[in-house]
Amino acid sequence: MIGKSGKVLIVIYIVCLVVLFLMCSTDLIIREPEREIYQIAVIIEDVRSDNYSNFRKGMDQAAFEFNADVQLITLYEKLDVQEQMELMEREQQDGADALIVVPVEEEQVSKKQMTIPVILFRAGVADASGAGNVIIDHEKMGKLLVEKILEEQPAETPVYVLTDSTGQSDMDRLFLKGVDAALAEEGCRVQRIMKNEEDRFWMMLEKIGMEDLEEVVILAESQEILTEAAGVLDGSEETARAVRGLYGRGTTIPILNYLDRGLITGICVTDEFSLGYYSVREAVRALEGAGSVPTVMESYYIEKKDLRDPAFEKMLFPIE
Repeated sequence: MIGKSGKVLIVIYIVCLVVLFLMCSTDLIIREPEREIYQIAVIIEDVRSDNYSNFRKGMDQAAFEFNADVQLITLYEKLDVQEQMELMEREQQDGADALIVVPVEEEQVSKKQMTIPVILFRAGVADASGAGNVIIDHEKMGKLLVEKILEEQPAETPVYVLTDSTGQSDMDRLFLKGVDAALAEEGCRVQRIMKNEEDRFWMMLEKIGMEDLEEVVILAESQEILTEAAGVLDGSEETARAVRGLYGRGTTIPILNYLDRGLITGICVTDEFSLGYYSVREAVRALEGAGSVPTVMESYYIEKKDLRDPAFEKMLFPIE
């Protein structure tokens, strides 16, 4: 028989077990501290899925890891720097904790005074100041692309540079600056083909196959122009035969498809998944007061054969 004191001990023991269970399995007694969710607004000029797919995947991954809520905001008018700065002000007033901005014009946007952290995508390294900024050296990218073209093509081959002076971003201008410098240094024969407002590049490119007596190399200033030029080659056998190589930059699905089909010869790319990831990471670091330095991204040159390389495949087609 268990005595009265023994029964009391058993009751106390049971009560202790219940209390320990509640402490371990619920927050009724010990409440877990709630993690703050950081509100981060990303202001870009274009949110089309083929332009920002990998970039968004990288941001989503970082948002999951660093407890952030990321919202993409796009401009109504492309390359409207005034609208971009107004959106920055609006998002700050609406409660955003930090901003990530792909600036239309770096100089103006970088001078705007804000009371919350702003992570900028800079187009060059001449002024790499600003902790947390993500740097893409587009001038160096342009030089790299010309270097690869000259390795693959005869030096005497004319280079046609397709450009649109009315729709250039800072990134386009710096990329073209690197291209021009490298072509001039090598003494290449260069011809500019400017965008025509009515028919864009179609009629001008088609004349290459009909009128020119020699083969040419085409280099596109932006990924939009590169996509259009590849479409011209796809629709005109005469032009395609007269073009020894088509080069440019970008990682959109149409560009990668044209590269895989051989209509585009080579492209320069950056790791856009990492771009998105690093931008959110640096925004959170800034909010938490952690030290940070500018992140400088590498540029890579890829051809059709590289699409099956595991390293590039992971970069170009990241899994969500």
